Amino acid sequence: MAKGSANQTKSVPNKHLHARIAYLHQAATHLALKQQSVTKTDSSVADSRLQQHGLPLLLAAQLQAVSQKAQIRLSHDMKRSICKVCSTPLMSDTTSKTRIENKSRTGGKSCADVLVIQCQNCGTEKRFPVGASRQKKKAERKAALAERQNIEVVEKQNIEVAEKQNTEVEIVND
Repeated sequence: MAKGSANQTKSVPNKHLHARIAYLHQAATHLALKQQSVTKTDSSVADSRLQQHGLPLLLAAQLQAVSQKAQIRLSHDMKRSICKVCSTPLMSDTTSKTRIENKSRTGGKSCADVLVIQCQNCGTEKRFPVGASRQKKKAERKAALAERQNIEVVEKQNIEVAEKQNTEVEIVND
């Protein structure tokens, strides 16, 4: 018996764990939305945070535990949608507040924009740069520097050759 056909594509390892993580994320966000109307505290309380408890937090905590135990990296969107401190599913305008800060001197630098997501349950803030481009890796920066230096050397040589030709032309014309 053959082990398998050669044209068969390789599947994702631990596919069942990826499916479990996706299900836990969907269930946590759905239940957090459903519980939103029930768990709001009174406006008379000085601390007007949501104080969520229960199933959404448990499911989000299980999601993180499954991904850590199986050593599966969560996608950026999934990772950013869960509070690191209290495991609350973060959804804008319901369980979290989002704003953009610019702490540059005049506030005019677009590269200094920072997206701030604040959990309404525990008050923790997550910060993500918005306007700035990522810095190149060190090897790429060194290669770019070496290339610029090579170009400068070649330009200097071209200038020297042109100057020699100009002096030779002047000598011949005299």
